Amino acid sequence: MSLLLALGSGIALGVAFLWTWAQPLAWVGIALLGWALHRANGWRQAAAALLLAALVRQGVALHWWVGTAGFYTAPWLPPPFIVAFLGWTATGALSQVPLVALAALPVKRVPPRYWLPVGWVLGEAGLEAWSGFSMTHVLHSQWMQPPILRAVGFVGWVPTLVLCLLAAVCVGEAVALRSRRLLLPAMGVMVALAALPPLPVADDALQGTGVVHMASSVRVPESVPEATERLIWPESTVRGLQRGTEGRVSRPEVIEAFDARLPVPAIAGLTLRTPEGFFNAAAAFDGDGRLQETRGKSILVPIGERSIFGLQGRGEPLVASQARPLLSLAGRKVIPLICYEAFSRATALRGREAGGELLAVLASDLPLAGSRFAMDQAIGGVVMRAVELRMPAVRASLGGVAAVVSSDGRVLARSAPGASSILTVSPPPRRVEATQE
Repeated sequence: MSLLLALGSGIALGVAFLWTWAQPLAWVGIALLGWALHRANGWRQAAAALLLAALVRQGVALHWWVGTAGFYTAPWLPPPFIVAFLGWTATGALSQVPLVALAALPVKRVPPRYWLPVGWVLGEAGLEAWSGFSMTHVLHSQWMQPPILRAVGFVGWVPTLVLCLLAAVCVGEAVALRSRRLLLPAMGVMVALAALPPLPVADDALQGTGVVHMASSVRVPESVPEATERLIWPESTVRGLQRGTEGRVSRPEVIEAFDARLPVPAIAGLTLRTPEGFFNAAAAFDGDGRLQETRGKSILVPIGERSIFGLQGRGEPLVASQARPLLSLAGRKVIPLICYEAFSRATALRGREAGGELLAVLASDLPLAGSRFAMDQAIGGVVMRAVELRMPAVRASLGGVAAVVSSDGRVLARSAPGASSILTVSPPPRRVEATQE
């Protein structure tokens, strides 16, 4: 019975990442997991339940990893499904290490509501510390749930996560023990979430910002909308290898590497060759196309950009940057995150601490193999970063979907697949001003 409940938990948690209507199922999955731990006979069965739920969650939520693994296929790599399965297993197991350790302690008489939330938080933090990012933090599945977004914005990521986990586990225990009293914490958390006011809007940095989305690398927008002051281009926009060093450029020179010359200051993705090695980098250009400043990617994709478990894709291994994630662009301090870095809370927070005003994700969505689920999860990651940082965010895309996100988590604009143009949006008036009117 315990393993069947764990299987249901993993399915519910995984499905929550696939459709917006299914997002509340994440908490059903946590409740089922709490119930499974109550029914477990000894710590070994409890550990098996935890690991089974995590593996199923990863496989369901990230089933599109098979296509991504195929994108990086090299003759010496195992078949894409095997590579994806190794990824699901490794990330799922690592996220459960603290919970398995707690289940092995003599805590048989201690209900899961007292230790599962803490173990879950430690597991997510440990997985992100090991891999650099995690797409299946449970809160990443909640990007269309306004009460959760408001809680993250007002009280922070970890307190919101702990409270929601506690509420869900209490529901699972209430069912297992047939105790209505255990429903009270869940009801209290739900009332508190419902009582939170709307988040204040601070979207001034969106004014004059254009976000480029390209159906392919050869379909480049040829003009910019009126009043555009800065452009955010996708990853790998600048053709060829650029020699130099990371950081400020002492002698800015024009780089003739764009297929179109748009006379607007811009941030674009390029490959930078330095004495230390190759960087997947974001670069700031002035309106004449002169390179001003670069920042290398610090969170590298396993297999695709760095070796892991002895597996390395077709590309040259890249160097991880230690520089702060911040570039200056047309009067704004921009936090440039490259593709999967949108799922790195630590990197985004470093940018905010450095004085960032606008979060900009430069993405190449070609490795996502056209998966609609992957695209939605990518947008969801940007929404959660914007809310946690309390600043607006944009996502430029090559071969996928671009988006403009308000500081309160609303998706203000989203590009259509297969199009090449520039997204712009005029930020709405601040909520406090709208209320006074």
